[in-house]
Amino acid sequence: MKRGRTAAASWGRRVWFAACVTLNSLSCASVERGRYGVTSLEVQGTEQVDEAALQACLVTLERPYVELRLGVGGPKCNEPPFDSSAPALRLWRWPWTEWPAFNQAVFKQDNERILRWYRARGFYEARIVEVRYDPPQAATPGARGGCDPEREECLVQIVVVVDEGLPVTVKQVRLRGVAELEAALVQELEQELASLEGARFDEAIYDQHKRALKQLLERRGFAAAAVEGKVSIDTADRAASIELEVEPGKIHRFGSLTVSGHGALPEAPIVAAAALPTGTRFDPAVLEEVQAEVFALGAFSAVEVDEKVDASRAVVDVVVRVTPLAPDQLRVGFGVLSGASRRTDTGELVSIPQWDLHVFGNYEKRHVFGTLGRLGIEERPRLIFNESFPKFTDPAFGNILSMRLNQPGLVEPRTDAFTSSAWDYGPDPFLGFHRSDIFVRLGLRRGFFTRRLMGTLALQQDFFIVPRTDNVTSDGSETPTPYAYQFLEQDLRLDLRDNRLRPRLGAYLGFNVTESARWVASDWTQFRLVPEARGYLPLPLDIVFAARFALGAIFIVDASTDLDELSRELGPTSYRLRGGGANSNRGFLPGELGVGIQGGLRRWESSAELRFAFGESLGLVGFVDMGDVNDGHQFRFGTLNSSAGGGLRYHTVIGVLRLDLGFRIPAWQRADGSDGIESDANKLPWSRTPGAIHFTIGESF
Repeated sequence: MKRGRTAAASWGRRVWFAACVTLNSLSCASVERGRYGVTSLEVQGTEQVDEAALQACLVTLERPYVELRLGVGGPKCNEPPFDSSAPALRLWRWPWTEWPAFNQAVFKQDNERILRWYRARGFYEARIVEVRYDPPQAATPGARGGCDPEREECLVQIVVVVDEGLPVTVKQVRLRGVAELEAALVQELEQELASLEGARFDEAIYDQHKRALKQLLERRGFAAAAVEGKVSIDTADRAASIELEVEPGKIHRFGSLTVSGHGALPEAPIVAAAALPTGTRFDPAVLEEVQAEVFALGAFSAVEVDEKVDASRAVVDVVVRVTPLAPDQLRVGFGVLSGASRRTDTGELVSIPQWDLHVFGNYEKRHVFGTLGRLGIEERPRLIFNESFPKFTDPAFGNILSMRLNQPGLVEPRTDAFTSSAWDYGPDPFLGFHRSDIFVRLGLRRGFFTRRLMGTLALQQDFFIVPRTDNVTSDGSETPTPYAYQFLEQDLRLDLRDNRLRPRLGAYLGFNVTESARWVASDWTQFRLVPEARGYLPLPLDIVFAARFALGAIFIVDASTDLDELSRELGPTSYRLRGGGANSNRGFLPGELGVGIQGGLRRWESSAELRFAFGESLGLVGFVDMGDVNDGHQFRFGTLNSSAGGGLRYHTVIGVLRLDLGFRIPAWQRADGSDGIESDANKLPWSRTPGAIHFTIGESF
């Protein structure tokens, strides 16, 4: 029950403001002199619609709360849904949050907005029954009561009582102007309108269907299509009749392509990458592909694609406007790399028991020699801690020097030719011995189907140099012998997700395979295969079910006799299969899944998550992970090594800050015969439960 201004409330407010003055560390917002501050605004009687959806369209607002709302975002004005919204828990109000000032003239217009909003939702009988103010004097400008707004902080609570009445229902939908269209297209148009008939009439949903009809026609080549509508409302019968008139016009075809804004940069590679299919039927999806491919050239900060429809010629000419990047860019800074490593742009993201503090200097030269090419060089000195983040150990010095050169359009208009190299000096992330890890890479990368499918072909040469003096491993084993490793890599990535950063629906498939032949440049003949599949399914209230399954297998045919025994059996240490950590099985520390940090030849991993969003930034996750790594020649699918747990997500401009806590399920460990959890397993810090905590940047998958 809401109350007016009482002596207790007045006393409490005095205490609150006294506290703000005493603290003096927070700036407490005050109510505008001469006005009442709106402490609450409630609309009662909203039985068939959602009150929050209605209030999103009002100008008069109550002082906002910090809320915990399930879902990505709250209601927006005149955007469906209108009959429900995600549940929200009001927590508190910050003392510095501004007080909305009550304005009687503005609130009078809000009353009209309420009735107009209801009519737009199909409630033509809706009326405002009563408006209550507490205190009542707030309704009359200049009135004086128990609180004087000229001298005191005066607050008002407002209640608007509505009677919704009965809504108007769509009784009939007619589609005209389609006699000349193909039967299949007409059927698509009619299916789009099928959900309207028998439903409550709503202006916003009606407009959505009109736009959908136009888009369907455009996708079939009718670039100049128009859709006009007429709605007849019989308020006495509470019935609506909808008549939609389609004017498809002619089927248009693509015409010329013009490029602007490129300045001194060559136009030919831009036109070639756009690859506009002149003379073919118009399709908006082609324009999306043109924009994606031109932007992928890497030379522009922005790419805009405009269509110029010439109805008289039934032609659509296309203008591509580009904004070139600055020719030079120098970046310096510092950062933290927390427990994850990706060796190349197509390599798997591996959790490692190592993190660092680093500074970096990065220089990129764009438009190399007047082309669209770009050259980047980066120097990154590091202070390395060989433990899982954020544990500290005695730091070791390390350094990464890398270079990359990209030349789009050199081999084929939409193919990016690249070469990259890196020299990584410092302790090995798993075994701690010091080494120099050097690689040189040459490859081609191309996108297909609006870059949903990405293919990479690369040749890579690695040199692994291990000093033999005063160099030991963390587990006391023999340090690996230096080696050379050369391989040919083929990588395919099919991305069918609705959003790459925060997917809710779709699938992702990856397939990476490498082949190496033993000769002077390589100490192994081996074959490495790493396929992966991910799926995403939306659930009510913006909850997402996400799942992942991945395999890894290494087949060693021959190895140099100069190598140490483990390297001959398991392959180069940087490319062995390992598991555990924030990007793998989260009940284990990085590298500790299955056979442990030395790595293995077979790996399988499976994860399932329920992802809960609380606004745009905050999220919670519940997960179950399973998997195994072994050094034999068969997969151990019976070895579940299962863990479960939960995680916290905070979305920022630099990526997702992620905290995961996973505990190992005792009954589902070592199912191959050695039941139970090993005695020296890592324990959660506040209990004796085997498990791990992971803090990193980036979503799990």
